[in-house]
Amino acid sequence: MRGLASGFLIGVPVVFTVDSWWLGDQISPVDALTLLAFSYVLTLAAVYWAGFRHGLRRGWEYFGDALEAIALAILALVAVFWSLGQFGDGQPPSIALGRIAVAVAPVSLGVAIANHLLARDTSHIDLDLGDTSNVRAGWRNDGWRGTAFELAASAAGALFLCVTIVPVDDLSSIATEVPARNFPFVILLSLLVTYSVVFAAGFAGEANRHAATGPLQSPFAETITAYIIALLVSLAVLWFFGRVDAQTAVFAIYTKAVLLAFPASIAAAAGKLAV
Repeated sequence: MRGLASGFLIGVPVVFTVDSWWLGDQISPVDALTLLAFSYVLTLAAVYWAGFRHGLRRGWEYFGDALEAIALAILALVAVFWSLGQFGDGQPPSIALGRIAVAVAPVSLGVAIANHLLARDTSHIDLDLGDTSNVRAGWRNDGWRGTAFELAASAAGALFLCVTIVPVDDLSSIATEVPARNFPFVILLSLLVTYSVVFAAGFAGEANRHAATGPLQSPFAETITAYIIALLVSLAVLWFFGRVDAQTAVFAIYTKAVLLAFPASIAAAAGKLAV
């Protein structure tokens, strides 16, 4: 779960670029397999230097860890492209292979460094009372103040992600490729990944989140809240950059907002973890 969450967090924005779709459609199966092999080598290097698992590993075990990491990355991409309606419906397998091959490297690297991306859920001993993380921990235990702080962090994470995607306006082209029936699946996958990042991947603070009883602190409420914040930030950024306006059709606004809210909700969940 940590590997998948980290892979989504780092690699999913690559999926929302038209160039990656176009390149995946154009390359031959041989080139796609070559690119997959190169991605495996990169993942192996990351696993060797960063460590997919804690503890000392033997030489041959690194190869197995890298294979597991890239398999998880492929699984994540299959879920994303399936939710976007890009698998099946008469599309040739070479298209699916090409798109996965183009996007797999950043996702597999994210999987490989999951244990180093964000701290694991461990206890901290003898924290400096003036340390920022210790002060923030006090805020999180302060009812509505802690909730407001987390909401702001979620909005900041979503904003950071949105401003890297919206200016190039790839969403307009991608939205036309996604069947209307698939947008509910995109929303569902967004909620599942957001929940996994905050409550199931073992990142820092997970045990405290499960035990929390404050306002909006239940797993369901936090997941829904993070998604709503991501959706609102997505709409605001789309409007700010002129991608939607008062004359834009409601369905076009809906499609762009739902697509952008997918990576934005993951970033919003990461924002919660960062505080």
